[in-house]
Formats: sequence, C-alpha cells, structure tokens
Amino acid sequence: MYRAMRETTEEPSAGTATDPRPPVERRRLWDRRAAAPRRAEAERRHGERRRATDGERADRRAGRDRRQAERRMAAERRGGSVRRRDPNRGSTPLPFSVAEAADLRTRFAAPSPVRCPACGGSFTLGPARHPGARTERLVLCTACGRAAVVHDTPAARVLVVSSIAPLRGLLRDMLVNGGHEVVEVDDAAVGLGACRVLPPDVVLLDVVGTGRIDPAQFLERLRADHASSRVVALAGRPDYAGVDPLQVVPGLGELATIQVPISREALLTVVQDVRA
Repeated sequence: MYRAMRETTEEPSAGTATDPRPPVERRRLWDRRAAAPRRAEAERRHGERRRATDGERADRRAGRDRRQAERRMAAERRGGSVRRRDPNRGSTPLPFSVAEAADLRTRFAAPSPVRCPACGGSFTLGPARHPGARTERLVLCTACGRAAVVHDTPAARVLVVSSIAPLRGLLRDMLVNGGHEVVEVDDAAVGLGACRVLPPDVVLLDVVGTGRIDPAQFLERLRADHASSRVVALAGRPDYAGVDPLQVVPGLGELATIQVPISREALLTVVQDVRA
C-alpha cells in the first residue's frame, strides 16, 4: 500500500523496475500532473514578448515625434514659416495678414515685379481660376511660404521654348520686368514635362528651335493635355539651313506670331492680348 502511494505522488523515472507501466504511459501521467505549470510558463513568455513589442513600438513613435519636432524647430531657427499639415489635405501655406494681403493685391495689379511684403522673396503663381467674371489665382512666396489669393492680376506664367540661349535670356528679362513668372527650356520635350508640373498660361514657341520633337508634335500634345494654354509663335530671321520661320507658322494652325527682335512693350502687349 505504501509503495502504491509513492508511485502516484512521485515523478516516474523511466527504466525503473518499481513501475510496471510502459514509459509512454508514465510520460502521459506526468504531463497531466504538470499541465498547470507549463501553461503558466507559456503565458509568462508570451507576456514578455508582448511587452518587448510594445516597448519597441513606443520607442519608434517617440523617435518619429522627436525627429518631427527637430525639423520644426530647425525651420523656426532659419526664420521660415512652419506650415500647418493636415494628413487628409497635405500642406496648407500660412496666410498673410489682412494689411499685407491688401498691399499684395495692389502690387499685383501693376505690370511689374512683385516682392513679398513679409520677407522680400519672389512669388510663384498657382493655376488661374475663373469664378464668375473675374480671374483669381494663388500666389506663394518661395522664401517664407506665405500665400494669398489675388484677383485679375496681369501676371502670368510664361513658358519659353527655344534652343537659342540668348533669345531665351532676352525674353526672360523682358517678361520678368513685366511682372510675369518665366520658365525656360531648350527642348520642346522638356517643355511638355514642365507643363505637367506647372501648367503655363502662355507658351512662347520658337518654331525652328524646338529640339527633339517638331513644333507640330509639341502643339498636338500640348493642346491634348493643356487646352487652356495660349501659344505664341516666335519667328526670327531665317536659319543657316535656309528655313524661314514665317513659312513654318501657317502650317501650325492659327497662332499669334511675334517677329524677333521685339520691344518690351510689344511683347507684354502680345502676352496680355492672348490671355484675354
């Protein structure tokens, strides 16, 4: 009797002559007795893994918040404005004060270069909108990031396409002095990419200096993607191959034409007329 009680309370030892049961049956009996300690050990290990994972996630969140705070403080130290960010709408530029916005609208009403009243930086023009009879567009300072909406401004974004660098520089200077934003490219294919990024109001196209694609292909693709852009043909002197630009223009459709060289007043007048 005493021996039977010892067999039921003590851990079985495999290969002993005192326990007549097979080793597999003795193992199963011991597993049933030790189930609770095994469950406790498994739960302990699972809890440790979960706490370690939660700690790693908290460290990553803390690191991300710290980096965002450092970037924000660096922008403040540089003197730039901090933009409000909405995860659903992207970035929102900071507005000007009421007095600065009124001064800005007065400046944009004149055909001359405009500087930011807050920092003196230059502006980039947003796409033109036409709510009713008036035209409005967002103007954004490239230095401090402040923005305002101006109405019926003569300023426009002009794309100059020509493979002749002196001609591009001459047109750029005259247009910038007239208050326009100028994007210049030496290849019409590059100009199509620029149109996708910043749609122009007016395109000045050198019909004999378009680069890799001819003027007809450029106009076809431009009208398909940006029908609102107005195109003005640049017709200079005949090139060394004997091609006369004035003979090329009629084959491109009805286009306003500028004969180069041209005065600043005449150029600004043509740009203003094609936008009307």
